[in-house]
Amino acid sequence: MQGQWIQISLVWVMALIASAVSVTNLEGEQLYLAFSAIAASAIAIVSIEHLLTGRTHAVVRQQVYVVAGVLLILGIFTLISLAS
Repeated sequence: MQGQWIQISLVWVMALIASAVSVTNLEGEQLYLAFSAIAASAIAIVSIEHLLTGRTHAVVRQQVYVVAGVLLILGIFTLISLAS
């Protein structure tokens, strides 16, 4: 699980950057469409990584951690977008 935290953190950082770019450049429906694409791509990245490497150890756990973190990030950026 130690090595998986690096991968999980990288997905969180990518989601954080994508969310920040979306909040600064988009508004309204386009912003929330971008947020949904960020959430979907986070799940897809983990799934594709496990598919390509053939590892099956802790796949669901890693997906849960990634999704929980990404949803937290998107929730914070949603509050920021609603406040502005």
